[in-house]
Amino acid sequence: MKLFDLHCDTPYRLRSRKQELLDNNLHISLKKVDTYENYGQVAAVCAEYKKDDATAFARFLEISDNFFDQLAKNSDRATLCRTGADIKAAWDCGKVAYMLGVEDARILENDISRMDFLYDRGVRILTLMWAGNTIIGGSHNTEDGLTEFGKRVVARCCELGIIPDVSHASAASVDDTAAIVAEYKRPFIASHSCAYSLYGHTRNLRDRHIDAVIASGGLIGQSLCRSHLAPDGAGISDIVKHIEYYLSRGAGDHLALGCDLDGTDLPDGIEDVRDLMKIIEPLSRDGVSDDQIEKIFWRNAYEFAVKNIGYGTKKD
Repeated sequence: MKLFDLHCDTPYRLRSRKQELLDNNLHISLKKVDTYENYGQVAAVCAEYKKDDATAFARFLEISDNFFDQLAKNSDRATLCRTGADIKAAWDCGKVAYMLGVEDARILENDISRMDFLYDRGVRILTLMWAGNTIIGGSHNTEDGLTEFGKRVVARCCELGIIPDVSHASAASVDDTAAIVAEYKRPFIASHSCAYSLYGHTRNLRDRHIDAVIASGGLIGQSLCRSHLAPDGAGISDIVKHIEYYLSRGAGDHLALGCDLDGTDLPDGIEDVRDLMKIIEPLSRDGVSDDQIEKIFWRNAYEFAVKNIGYGTKKD
């Protein structure tokens, strides 16, 4: 099996725990992902909720610099991809394809020109917020939508070729984002979200937003966050339930994995990236086809990334 995952927090863990990308005790290492024939990963740099916006930006630079150093040390096995062509080339030669993301766009500090800086640095996925009200807008634990600056940020994403990500966003912020990307005829994603109809956690994706992501040509990444899967403990069966719910909503060509590895407490039965294979048998038992399972594990995300990553008006 191949794997293409839409969200992990490994760059932060590498820095904070002084670990090596090649071999470590984290959820993801280059040795662990040898389980898969090919591997693609959106690696997000989290803005650290308790830090102010300026400090969070400085930390983004430190964490991403460290991640770049780790990739350079392992250039025979992994590479940073800035375009879809880079991703295809990486997989064609057997390398791990990493894409850089930011989790919580408040690191922009109200400066829209910093979007170009992030793009030039390699950022291709922008998770708009994490919690509370920010310069970007309301997060999942608020009822507020995007600020005027936040709307400009989403528009600039569409222009540059950065994919806006609504995981962690409030319902109103998702509505605002969907309207803007529709104007630009560009996709958006929910990189690591569970289904609200199965468990009404504020972090989870409502039905109308599932439909909006699909309509945009975007992707939904199934999260493995234990506390978002079920109210009282969670296991592999809960992951399967959320996946099958998304499929029932017509997301078969728009569903991927966004496991939040190295960023969350995992459900029973999943200890690291290698254990994702355990999802396959119960899906098959429930009648999900091999072709659909491949779409979820890698094909939907790979084809989306090859088509959309880095293909805005700004050229490298």
